[in-house]
Order: sequence, then C-alpha cells, then structure tokens
Amino acid sequence: MKNSKIYDFIFIGAGASTLQIINNVILSNSFKNFSILIIENDKNKVNDRTWSFWGNTDDNFCKSFIAKEWNKICFKSKDFHLEESLHPLSYKMIRSAPFYDGVKKLIKNYPNIKIKFDSFVSYFEEKNYVNIETVKNKYKSKFLFNSVIDWNLILNQTKYPVLQQHFVGWFIKTDKEHFNSEIATFMDFDINQNKKTSFIYLLPLNKKEALVEYTLFSKERLKFAEYERGIRTYLNKNNIRNYSINEIENGNIPMTCYPFHKHNSKRVLFIGSAGGWTKASTGFTFSSIRKKSEKLVNYLKKNDDLSKFESKNRFWWYDLLFLDVLSKYNHKGSELFTKMFSKNKLEIILKFLDEETSYCEEIKIFLSFPRLLFVKQLIKRLIRSIH
Repeated sequence: MKNSKIYDFIFIGAGASTLQIINNVILSNSFKNFSILIIENDKNKVNDRTWSFWGNTDDNFCKSFIAKEWNKICFKSKDFHLEESLHPLSYKMIRSAPFYDGVKKLIKNYPNIKIKFDSFVSYFEEKNYVNIETVKNKYKSKFLFNSVIDWNLILNQTKYPVLQQHFVGWFIKTDKEHFNSEIATFMDFDINQNKKTSFIYLLPLNKKEALVEYTLFSKERLKFAEYERGIRTYLNKNNIRNYSINEIENGNIPMTCYPFHKHNSKRVLFIGSAGGWTKASTGFTFSSIRKKSEKLVNYLKKNDDLSKFESKNRFWWYDLLFLDVLSKYNHKGSELFTKMFSKNKLEIILKFLDEETSYCEEIKIFLSFPRLLFVKQLIKRLIRSIH
C-alpha cells in the first residue's frame, strides 16, 4: 500500500535524537504548518536506557524527566581518588521510559505530528523527495532524518578506529545503607582491568538503591555473564552482599570518528549515533544530541540542504587522536583518564568534554597525557591522512 501524502519531515526511530529534535521543533513554534511523521518499530518501549549528563543546576532542560541529580562526582583509580563538588553544575539522570512517554504525550497536542508503528526497510532519493519503504507502507517526504545505525559501515573499514562503550547495569536494592546518595561515581577504575579499559559507573538513587554498571571501552563485547561477574565482584569488594536486582539494562554505543556526515545528502540526514552525534572519546550521547538538536532546528528555519549541516571541528581531531591511542593501547585507559583527572581542574575537564574550552585549556589537557605516546600516534595519523 502506498501513502499518497507527501510529508515535510519523516523521522526513522523514536529514540533520544528524534524526540529531542521534535521537542525543539515544538518549542521553536516555527513548524506548525509542517507535516511530520515519526516511524518507530517498537510500540512498547520501556526503560531500555539511562542517560546521564551534567548541566547548570537551574537549567530547565528536560527538568520534568530528571529522576535524580547529584552535586558531587567521584573518580577513582588504583593511584588516585577525586571527590569534588560540581557547583554550579549538577550531574543528572533521566530514565528513558518517562522521556519517551512525556514527549509522545506532548506530540498528541500537535495534529501536524504523527507517530506510526512500523518497521523501516529502505529509502531512495528523487530530485525533490525521498521515498521511504516500511514493512506496511510506502511514504514520500521532502526530508528524511534517519537514526538507524549501520554497524557494518564502521566495522568494515580500517581508516578510523572503532571502539565500543559496552555495559551491563543492575538497579539494585540492598538490605543496609551502603550508598552515599549525594555522590555519583563517574568512573571507578579500581577494578581488574583485564588488559582493557574497564570501570564501574555507580549512580546511587538513595542510601539503599543504586544503578551499578560494569562498563568497558574496547573493540569486542563480552559474554553477558562476564559483565554480571564484574558487577558481583565490585559489590563483594565493597561488602555489598545482600541485595535484590530490580532491573537490568545493557547497551552498546559506538566510539568512532568515522565521518558519518559523508552519507548525508540534500534531503537525508543521519542523526543520533547513526550520524556520529555520540562524543567519540567518551561515548556520551544525550547532551551531545541536545546541542545538535538545537543547532539542527535553527538550521532548518533558514536552510534546505541537509548535506551542509555537519562539519568537522578541532574536537573531532582531538577525539580521533585519543581513539587512535586507546585503540592501540587499550590497557592504558585507566592511566590516561587518571592523568587527565589528576592534573586538571574538574571544571576544565567538563568544559573540554563539552567542547567549550579555549586553545590554552586544551593544550594543558593534552600535556597531561604521555607525550611520546600521543606524538607517535599523531605522526602516524598525519601520514595516513596524506596517503
């Protein structure tokens, strides 16, 4: 069956990137006459993600969806321990189900925006339209925004390093008060590294409940039981033995500087992880999507060529160099992050990860790392770029 209506915008997938863009479209008040369709294959999305990000304490971004926020964060390794206030920032957590449901409920107030539950199959472009095929239907749109990532695209190339931020997390409840609910543990490298970059991510909801994630930055995923063994080992080490597991989540986020934007065209834009919107050196996605979404909505008010939306900046090169090093020397991840956190002010590190630092601040960050190691990789990268 073919749908005769021509939409202005079609979005594939109703995840974080699509819904943040839609939220900004609504807030902008500039697209009331645009027909917008979201195609999503999962009608019953649950809490399949937990997103965390730092921001000003008085920032109203997604305020109604924030499940918990912390004023302090902690960084640990075998050789270093940092516990510091984030003021005037806080570290915030959003569960995906309330976010999905909240934005979808908002969409119901706008008759020009529709959601259809169907499975995306393919698309092809004509001069003035994009043709989209799903399992149930066919559609035409002036512009397509695609959040479906093609893993083969990045795994079947060798020019750009590809790591994965992969993890399993348990939401647990303990019989005793084990957690400091005022502090979020950003990274705890004080665990067996197993020749990889691995750490524990701990977000206490209260004194008895917390999200505990065993996370790795590496090329290959583990068997599910190995992640759970990592969590158990950490809990036992901290004398947490009597607990119940209320929820389990797992994820796999690409960490790569592969130039996804090269696949954009005048009428097609890849968004979210499929568009390279993940911060390549850390795997942080939600706050990066926020910036891209706001920028995109402003761009759409004045421009109609999606191929010109994305461009490289110097932080792309920084991420590429860091991934070159971490890919070749994955066992050094704990050392590299420890040097960065121990030799720089926390506020500068967060600014750097937000891509808001000055050149002087960035030089100081890079001087924290083993210079010979990074210079060697820089030379290799420059040679590869020439050839």
